[in-house]
Amino acid sequence: MKLPKLDLPRFLNVRTDRRVKNPSATVVMIHGIGNTADAWNDVIHELPPDVRVITVDLLGFGDSPKPTASYNVRVQARSIASTLVKQRLFQRVILVGHSLGALISIEIAKRYPYMVRGLILCSPPIYKNDSESSLILSSDRILTKIYKVAAKDAKKKPEFYKKAAKIAKVAKITSPSFTVNDDTLPSYIKSLKSSIIHQNSFDDISKLKIPIHIIYGRFDPLVVSGNLKDIAKNNDNITAQSINAMHEVTNTYTPKIIKNLEKMLKTRE
Repeated sequence: MKLPKLDLPRFLNVRTDRRVKNPSATVVMIHGIGNTADAWNDVIHELPPDVRVITVDLLGFGDSPKPTASYNVRVQARSIASTLVKQRLFQRVILVGHSLGALISIEIAKRYPYMVRGLILCSPPIYKNDSESSLILSSDRILTKIYKVAAKDAKKKPEFYKKAAKIAKVAKITSPSFTVNDDTLPSYIKSLKSSIIHQNSFDDISKLKIPIHIIYGRFDPLVVSGNLKDIAKNNDNITAQSINAMHEVTNTYTPKIIKNLEKMLKTRE
C-alpha cells in the first residue's frame, strides 16, 4: 500500500551552531539539492568571529529525517523555522542559501518575515512560470523540461545517477558533500519536482522588502541570468552580481559572500 505524503515540519540535523557571546548577527546557511551543510565549511571559516553561524541539513539530506513527503519549499521552510526556534534564537537572521537553498530562503522570508533581516542568494535557479501554451521556447521552459527528464530518468535508472554523482564529485564539478545514494535519491527526485520544477520564487522574491543580494556564476548552466537581472532592476532592495564561476559554491564565491554579509551587518534593522 502506498503511504500518504505527510508534509509536516521536522526538526533538522544542526551540523553547525557556532555560538558567541553577544553576537553581532546570526547567519543561517542553507545548502542545495543533494548536498549537506558541509558544503559551507570553507565559507564558515571566513565569517567574522562575532557572528553566530548555524548550518542545517535539509529535510531528506545528510543526517536529517527522510520522511515520505513532497519535499516542497513550504515544508522545508517550516522545518528550518522550527529548528531555529529550537536553537533558541533571539535576533533576526541573515539567510545564505545556495541553489535549492536559495529558493527555500525566499520561502522562509515570505512566511516568517519577523525572523529574517536579509538574504544572500547563491546560484538561485529562479524560473518564470511560463504558460504551457506559450509558443516561445524560453530558457525557463528548456531548463524545467531538462529537470523533468532528469527526475524521470533518475527514478528509472537510479544506478546510473548514483555513478554519475560519484564521477562528478571526483571531477570536482559538484561540492565534496554532494551525494546521491539509496538514502537520498528519493529526496533528490522529489525536491526537483516539488521545489525547482514547480516554483513561485520569481513572484515571491519581488514582494520581499528586506535587503537581498544575488550572486551567480557566468558559466552556470542552471541559472537564467536574465531573470536575476530583471529582479534586481525592478526592486530597489535587491542587487545582483555575476562572477567567474559555475553552479557550486567555490572559493570564488566566498569573498563575495563575506563582503555582502558585512555590508548587511552595517545596515540598521
